[in-house]
Amino acid sequence: MVTRKSALLSCAAALFASVGLAEAKTVCYVTAADAHAYATPANEALAARAKELGIEVLTLSQNFDVQTGTEQLNTCIARNVDGIILWPLDPQAYIPGLARAQGANIPSILINSPMSEQANEFIKSFTGPDVYEEGELAADSLNDALGGEGAVVVIAGQAGNGTTIGRVGGFVDRLKEIGSKIEVLDTVNADFDQQKALVASRDLITRFGDQIKGVYANDDTMARGFIDAWKEANAGKPTPPIVGINGQKDAFESIKSGEMYSTIVQSPVEDGMLAINTMAEILDGKEVDARLPIPLTVVTKANVDSVEPAF
Repeated sequence: MVTRKSALLSCAAALFASVGLAEAKTVCYVTAADAHAYATPANEALAARAKELGIEVLTLSQNFDVQTGTEQLNTCIARNVDGIILWPLDPQAYIPGLARAQGANIPSILINSPMSEQANEFIKSFTGPDVYEEGELAADSLNDALGGEGAVVVIAGQAGNGTTIGRVGGFVDRLKEIGSKIEVLDTVNADFDQQKALVASRDLITRFGDQIKGVYANDDTMARGFIDAWKEANAGKPTPPIVGINGQKDAFESIKSGEMYSTIVQSPVEDGMLAINTMAEILDGKEVDARLPIPLTVVTKANVDSVEPAF
């Protein structure tokens, strides 16, 4: 006799089988933050897609604190979850935890931010933007804006963060590669935070003033911090060309108004969805590529009306 309960269980099993999972799986997601312009939509996209796939997600937020993240990684292992998605804030700090996860037969992947090569043997894949390429694209864009010469400032993210290292490294290396005469006056860290960028920018403007011919911000949020500081100090004076990253709506509007020169679009929705889709394939026993990037698009006034903001 088929009861209502057994019928429902049969339907659930069929649903999981249809997405390649024989039974419900639990994935531990250690995210960078729970309230952030980029991380929040990435988290939401990952959670929504996981629900479609029948995967339970245990989300833990580091709130940009590496020590918290390493402890949360240990929590994931102790919970004996089926998989781990880690948003690393440091190239090295999580390696012991990833090694323990591998020893416990828990597959792990990285989302969004890179780690050092030593981590590669402990992860199945790294999904998300190529942050080094973003730095290169930013260098090309600012070089075009300044005609290959001029003094600029760099507003970087967190010190020691893989995304920061890649975005700054790609920028500096690319300027050397193309023989640009652009000079970097100073590089300051503002932790991907608008208020911190505002404070840091006030100091940069006080120290360098009109020497600043261009700005490279590691994300659009920090670019807005510089714009606000510039307006305070130079009312009515045009901002120098500013290049940001992420493709936020605010950046698109700033490009249209002339407050920014360009941004590099990377979608947090694609970022989150790619990570959980990749983990679903791993849990289904499939092989995945070691590196799975999301697309990048440089947006300037020339194409701002034909490209959709990332968020």
